[in-house]
Amino acid sequence: MYKLLIADDEPLEREGLQLMIERLLPHQFVIFHAEHGRSAIQQVEQHKPDIVFMDIKMPGIHGLEAIAEIRKTHAMMKIVIVTAYDYFAYAKEAISLGVSEYLLKPVKKEQIVSVLKKLTAEIDAERKAREAELDTKEKLAKLYALSESTFTLFLMGHIADFDEKQMIPMEIESGFALAVQLESMPERPEALEAMKHHVQGVGHCLCSPLIDRQFSIFFKSDDHWEGKTVSFAQKLMKPLEKILQIRIKIGIGTIQKGIIGLKQSYQEAAAALYYLPVFGRVQHIADVPLTASSEEWKPLAVDKQQSVIEQVEEFLQENYDRDLSLEEVAQSVHLTPHYFSKLFKKQTGQTFSDYVTGLRIEKAKQLLRDASLNIKEICYDVGYKDPNYFSRVFKKITKMTPKQYREHIDRRSS
Repeated sequence: MYKLLIADDEPLEREGLQLMIERLLPHQFVIFHAEHGRSAIQQVEQHKPDIVFMDIKMPGIHGLEAIAEIRKTHAMMKIVIVTAYDYFAYAKEAISLGVSEYLLKPVKKEQIVSVLKKLTAEIDAERKAREAELDTKEKLAKLYALSESTFTLFLMGHIADFDEKQMIPMEIESGFALAVQLESMPERPEALEAMKHHVQGVGHCLCSPLIDRQFSIFFKSDDHWEGKTVSFAQKLMKPLEKILQIRIKIGIGTIQKGIIGLKQSYQEAAAALYYLPVFGRVQHIADVPLTASSEEWKPLAVDKQQSVIEQVEEFLQENYDRDLSLEEVAQSVHLTPHYFSKLFKKQTGQTFSDYVTGLRIEKAKQLLRDASLNIKEICYDVGYKDPNYFSRVFKKITKMTPKQYREHIDRRSS
């Protein structure tokens, strides 16, 4: 069904035209009436007809004025002038307004049928073209989303190969990466799409899928971005947290060129996020004093939710019996000893040496419960080479020698 508006100040003209159309082309049109130009404008806004039959001479706003007003918001609507006035000036203005036909009263039924068949055929073709256009846009949107996900996962190292002959969602000659970590998963799935929409509104960028509470953003940049990425990330944080209703942390990579450069920027951003202090929110890779051996390092933070200190603590739990130095452990996480020492103290509340000592003594206390082990064996098992030194350290912390501690445990258990 098509919607048709008949605008004429003569009721008999409107009714006669409607009767003719319903007899000649039955069950094809829903027909509305307007008695003057103002009413025609209102009916168009209310019903949005496919075709308008408009008289010219009407009280108040006449036909051509009404058409001009309608054209402001409905540029493609099919409009036919049906009038008794065969004036060249009217016809000329009608053409300028994009009128489809100019019919003179009395209109023959063959003219009405011909015009309506022609216009409905045009409408059908336009609808079909519009549907095809929307289908194409939808397919492209899906393809873009797929290529965006695939390409960003490739930049992040989750996909080994990416065929550059495929559609790359956005050419980035120069850009930088942000690695973003969420404190928890969003309660509302639509929040992620809203977040992505906001990010794309502040700069040309690509967003990766969310993986283990982390995602990445690759921003297109030029020379004007130099030195501004940290303040940009800080400004971006608040609106993202408002949208997601979750606290986030951001690591920032350097501005790089080309695909290889973007992959490097992501590794830097992930490293900056990985080494972010407990109470930190935003960190640039330049603010992390990494050692030279970190150049080929792949940040574990991409796959694990452990902080650098949590990983060190886990390592010490497994290697407390070895002769460990602060320098060796700092090197294992690619930090300078000085920075690692400060970071460790800030996040654990203990110096590295005190932490290792405390860990060894706690392990020794557990082993002392086993009467089959002698104290010398326990000394070596927890990483000490000198039983006398072990005994002094143990007493300093527990206020008892290992022998006294064992006797104390035995008395409590008996």
